[in-house]
Amino acid sequence: MKFAGVLFDLDGTLINTSPLIIASFQHTFQTAYGRTLPEEAISRYFGEPLRTAMDVLGEPGDSDRLIEIYRAFNLEHHDRLATSFDGVEQVLHTLDKAGIAMGVVTSKTEKTAWRGLRLFHLDGYIQHVVGMESTQQHKPHPEPVEKGLAHLGLPASACLMVGDSPADIASGHAAGLKTAAVSWTLVPWENLEASKPDHVLQTINDLVFLVTGNR
Repeated sequence: MKFAGVLFDLDGTLINTSPLIIASFQHTFQTAYGRTLPEEAISRYFGEPLRTAMDVLGEPGDSDRLIEIYRAFNLEHHDRLATSFDGVEQVLHTLDKAGIAMGVVTSKTEKTAWRGLRLFHLDGYIQHVVGMESTQQHKPHPEPVEKGLAHLGLPASACLMVGDSPADIASGHAAGLKTAAVSWTLVPWENLEASKPDHVLQTINDLVFLVTGNR
């Protein structure tokens, strides 16, 4: 066994919520300002708290209003626009059978994270979710990953952090974990590569060998 536990990012890693996130941003800025955003302006904030993006992309003092518009649209359209990634449920099932402890560290709220996990039948494999309301600092700070480790009851040396954004990789590294970047990210690959992940997953199936040593 190479790792006893895995901490996952959620959006863009375990669940394909990128179309939902992009549509939510576009609706928000169309509603608030009558304009849309380039997709690359949105994807650069994947993995970071929503407020971080709104503070930069919105007008000064508008973040609370923008977040309210965003979340209302996101919740209304969540189940329609979120989709699964092929193979994720089977891989989590395999890791669970191998005795691997698994948790999620996400920049979204825990309630919404569990909704997505339940939607695609992944909730039975995840022991804990660390959401944005659970920490004072957020990814790329190590605090969310450190809290995830505490929930799993495992040391950093025994766990792997898996994510699709530089914030995921930086948070994992700062907490002392080995990291794996997923190739199916919408974040520009050069940005993710610059974060220096220890491993790259070409497909989710690669995770089984990386974690257990078994094909």
